[in-house]
Amino acid sequence: MISSRELNIHSVILSGGSGSRLWPSSRASLPKQFIEFLPNITLFGKTLDRIQFNKENKLTIVSNKEHNFLCRREVQKHNLNVSYILEEMGRNTASAILAAALNANQDDILVIMPADHWIEDSIIFNEIIKKAAVAANLKKCWVTLGVVPTEPNTGYGYINAVGRKDIKSVKSFTEKPDIAVAKEYLANTNYFWNSGIFVVSSLKCVDSFKKLQPELFAMVKHCYENRDENGDEIILREEYLERIPSISIDYAILENEHNISMVPFKGNWSDVGSWDSLSRLLETNEQVSNLAPYSVQLETKNTFIHSTSRTIAAVGVKDLIIVDDDDATLVVQKGKSERVKEALQKIKFMELSSAVEHTFEYRPWGMFENLLDSKICKVKRLTVNPGQHLSLQYHKKRSEHWVVVQGKATVKLENRTLFLISGNSIDIPLGAKHALGNDTDKDLIVVEVQMGSYFGEDDIVRVSDPYNR
Repeated sequence: MISSRELNIHSVILSGGSGSRLWPSSRASLPKQFIEFLPNITLFGKTLDRIQFNKENKLTIVSNKEHNFLCRREVQKHNLNVSYILEEMGRNTASAILAAALNANQDDILVIMPADHWIEDSIIFNEIIKKAAVAANLKKCWVTLGVVPTEPNTGYGYINAVGRKDIKSVKSFTEKPDIAVAKEYLANTNYFWNSGIFVVSSLKCVDSFKKLQPELFAMVKHCYENRDENGDEIILREEYLERIPSISIDYAILENEHNISMVPFKGNWSDVGSWDSLSRLLETNEQVSNLAPYSVQLETKNTFIHSTSRTIAAVGVKDLIIVDDDDATLVVQKGKSERVKEALQKIKFMELSSAVEHTFEYRPWGMFENLLDSKICKVKRLTVNPGQHLSLQYHKKRSEHWVVVQGKATVKLENRTLFLISGNSIDIPLGAKHALGNDTDKDLIVVEVQMGSYFGEDDIVRVSDPYNR
């Protein structure tokens, strides 16, 4: 029998979704997999750590195009051979997985995993994946990872699997059950949590789509064939993606396949789908004392507080989750954080920007922070990383005034190139082509004052862009 070392393992990380149940920390502009809930640790980074056991194996990251630079920022911390499939609009996991399979070699064994899961024991996880890879190759089937449940959790899907201790046969999948059914599943050793982690050969994956979802297969294949390529990036274009139905791999393929195997995983796993689940993970972590240095609790029981900067004092309360992040605060009773998504929908209906974006945003060149946003002007603080440059651009509805507060700026204004140091300032007239850069080895910080009739990010007309946006 072929061992896992002889197989062409091809890891596929799916970095989609917005993590709306972890609002206000997770938002569309900065999803949960990129947030440092622990110092210098992100869920995306932990996922990359888990696949480092064999660096010569291939890795493909499937992501929204807008989040590409966030993925790259994490990848730069690791020595991995990476390629990217970037979607100009998300269409759920079925199309993302098929695109990855179409881009792989036929004999590749795909190990498909979300970017936002928490798994404590990487060694045991990789041993399970190796077993799954061998089974996927030998049986020519899909293999899923089923987590041995520890509680009657209603936030997870379940797998009914029977047979051998190490490799089981899947009988059925069940979506999130109510509490009564979840308790029945917990008492039955044939039920496992659906981890959303799958192992399958590229050839078998494509064959499943051809047989079970021929129309979906044709649409994704058409989209893939009309892709753009840029170095290590494959870009799936919106004009083709928008024709593809948004459907999960579970509904599209797995619930219709007759031959699926499952390997049990008995370890600390979570999809970090709510503040309840995240708070339990963080409260048992040794670094949790660093999470809320601005909080005080008096006569308070079973309460979790997460604050990024604002001081929070809790007195005489119990069973609460309190999250203060940037410009929004969440207070929810423990056990009810699954309903945060409902609250977020109401906030979106109110058309509040805090529903989808922070007052700061990371960019490929660094980040910006909104200091003031009024009807007459907008004030930002720009941090440009060493060696980075913003696009050459102009605005139709605003002028700008820049003040350098730290570092040395390289400024292009029409046909001139200027160098500004701390304390220097410059006016950028309405419609003038301009670019800001940092040619030093230290961060550049500039305060930008915008004046005009409109201050949205869509009033940026790029003439040229080093990041091909």
